[in-house]
Amino acid sequence: MSSASRNHDRPPGQEFQDGIDLPGWEEQSVWGWDSPAGSFFAQLWRNGSTADAPDIWLDGVETVFRWPSGIVLEIVERTPEPPVAVVAALGLATPEPRLRADAEVMTLLRSAVDSEKTALRRGAIHALGWTQGFAKSTPVLRGGWRGPRPTAAEVEAEHHLATGALHRPGGDRDFLSGVDASLWWLLNRGSDPWFL
Repeated sequence: MSSASRNHDRPPGQEFQDGIDLPGWEEQSVWGWDSPAGSFFAQLWRNGSTADAPDIWLDGVETVFRWPSGIVLEIVERTPEPPVAVVAALGLATPEPRLRADAEVMTLLRSAVDSEKTALRRGAIHALGWTQGFAKSTPVLRGGWRGPRPTAAEVEAEHHLATGALHRPGGDRDFLSGVDASLWWLLNRGSDPWFL
């Protein structure tokens, strides 16, 4: 199996093709950047398939995927695999991701709760609350959350889903922007979200 971080810093526009190390799909599945389409793409075959066409084909023509997070979101929605497994299978996992200290997160969360409830703040409150074990559903897909608190890798995977959903037409863009910015901050990648 390849490194779960082999593609984590690969920029859009750089031609490449790589395997997808997703259990049950890893024998033939590939993803990469298609320069003529100006998009990431993915082709997933279930192991043992002898079909010419993949079971899941994200071609970058019908839907342009400018960021790898769009591919993550589509695969999560079309397979039973958890987001953290898909991120690792594509090699997008950050080596040793770290979250901000709980005290810092709780200070920002209290500030957001005490402020006017805009869609941006509702997204931030849900995302930050989820990371502290207060939410019963994940911020993006709203799937039931069974664990007390997500790991840093699970927060990173959820951030990929938020970014993918933001670059898809439709949806509650303000709410998703709040989720995206808050998780980015939580992963030590930016300053306090400006809307909090």
